[in-house]
Amino acid sequence: MKKNLKKSLFAGLAALSFVAVAGTATQASAKSYAKATSNTALTSDATKRNVTFTGTSALYTKAGTLKGARVVAGKSTLSNLAASKDSKDNFRAYRVATTNRGSVYYKVASFDGNYRGWIYGGKDKTTIAGGIKSYDTFTAGTLTDDQKNSTYKIGQTGTANDFKTVTYTYPAWTQYKQGRVITDSTPYKEATFKIDQTGTRTREGDQWVHITATDTKNSAANGWILASGLQKAGDTTPGDTFDANKSVKVQYRDTTTGKTLDKTNTWTTAGSDSKQGAAVNANYVDNSGRTLGAFITNTKAPSGYAFKTSDGKDVAADGSNLTSAPALSNATFGATLTLDVTPVAGSTKVSFYQDGTNGSSITALKASDFALGFPGLTDSAQSTALPAGGDKSGTFSFATYFKADGLFAKALEGSNTAYKAKAGSLTDPDNNNKATGNDKVGFFGQNVPGSNGASRYFYVYDATASDANNAATLSNGSTVKVAFQRFVTKDAVNTKDANQNANTNYIAQ
Repeated sequence: MKKNLKKSLFAGLAALSFVAVAGTATQASAKSYAKATSNTALTSDATKRNVTFTGTSALYTKAGTLKGARVVAGKSTLSNLAASKDSKDNFRAYRVATTNRGSVYYKVASFDGNYRGWIYGGKDKTTIAGGIKSYDTFTAGTLTDDQKNSTYKIGQTGTANDFKTVTYTYPAWTQYKQGRVITDSTPYKEATFKIDQTGTRTREGDQWVHITATDTKNSAANGWILASGLQKAGDTTPGDTFDANKSVKVQYRDTTTGKTLDKTNTWTTAGSDSKQGAAVNANYVDNSGRTLGAFITNTKAPSGYAFKTSDGKDVAADGSNLTSAPALSNATFGATLTLDVTPVAGSTKVSFYQDGTNGSSITALKASDFALGFPGLTDSAQSTALPAGGDKSGTFSFATYFKADGLFAKALEGSNTAYKAKAGSLTDPDNNNKATGNDKVGFFGQNVPGSNGASRYFYVYDATASDANNAATLSNGSTVKVAFQRFVTKDAVNTKDANQNANTNYIAQ
C-alpha cells in the first residue's frame, strides 16, 4: 500500500500540441508572461500519484506564470492542508504541463473535491519538486500472530458509513474516488472473516485491516475496515453460561462516540452463596481466583481501545481506578457493568530511506540494502526510543525522539549491527568523495558495484534529512520516515552482536 510518487512516475508522457494551461495570477507585465508548450494527462498508476505540499508554492487556476492565472489557495493554506489530520485533505496529481521557460506544473485535486488547480513542480518532468512532493496516504503493516490466527465478525452491522460497519475498496480517503465495497453489512451479520492485510492511515494514524470471508458466499463483503470495527468470532454476548445469581456482564462504551461496543465478557463467581442483586465484594472470586476487578483488567480492553481511568494513571491491578457505570464498587450479581474505553493508536514505527542526491527525493531502503539486514534493537531500546501508542488524538514531537542527539539516534548507536567508522575512513560520493573528518556510527551496506568487493556502502542516520521529510508534530501511531546518508568505505563488515536480544519490530515493513 505504499503510495510513493517515484521519479519515473511522470515519464513516458506523449507531447501534445500547444494548449493553454490553467494557473494563478502574478503581478507581472505582459512581457513577462510565459506560454504553455504542453499539457498532458498523467497515465502512470493513479494510486501512486498521491501528493502533498511543501509550502513553497501556491495553487493556481493555471500555471502561475501564464497570463490570467489566479490564486486558488496560498502557501499558508497549502501548508495547513499538508499538516492536516484528516485524509479527506489528501491530493492526487493527474495532469502535467510545461512552459516555454522550462517550468513544470502539475494539476492536482483534493480527495474531498474542495481544491483543484495547478502548482509549480520544478524543472524536470521526471523528478517531482517545487511545491509538491510524493505522499504515502497509507502505510502497510505486519499482521500479529493473533491477527493471522483469529477469525472475526463485523462488530456492528448496518448501513452506517462510519468506517466500522461496512467495508471499503481502500482504507477510507487513501485513494481518490474510491469508496465502499458494500453499503449494508446486515446480510453479513453471521459471516466470519480472516484478516490478510493491515496498516495505518498516515494522517489519522488509525489501524485498518483487509478482511476476507471464510465462506466464499460472503466474499462480496471482502474489503478494508477499521480494526476497531471487528470482534473475534468467539467474543459473543453471554448466553446460557450467564447465571444472574452468580455472574456479572461486562460491556464497553467508546467515550469518543458514546456508543456501546458489541464485545462483552462474563465474570462468574466460583462461590455458592451469591444471589441476584447482592453486592459483588472482594470475597467473591472466579475459578481462576480473580475478583471482578482483576478479571476485567486481565481480560483487557477490546482490541484498539484502552481503559479510561479516573485518575489518569495506569490501570490498577484490582481495577479500582476504572471508570464504569455503575462504579465497580457498586457492582451486583446479575447486573451489567459498562466500562469506559478510548480508541488508541498503534505503536509508532519507522521506515528507512536514503537521502536524495543534491536535494532530490529520498528513496526507500530495503533490508537487503544492508550487509547485515535492518539494524536490530532490543525491546527495551525500542520502548525508550519511540513514543508509545497512547490516545489516538495525542501527538508527539519529532525532535524529541529523532533529532541528532535524540532518543532514536542514541538507540541506533547501540544497535546489534552498529559500527563506528573512524574519521577519514568514509568518503562522500555526493561531495567529490570528500573524506569525513569525524567518527561516525552507522551500518554497512552492500558492496559498491565495480569495486570487486574492495569498497562497500555505509549508512549513517541523518537527522536533518529526516526532519525535512516529517511534520514537526506527529500523531500517535504514525510511521516516521528516517533518512540515512550514504557513504563509501573500505572497512571490513563487522558482525552482529549476538549477545543482544534484538529485533526489527520497530520497522514498518
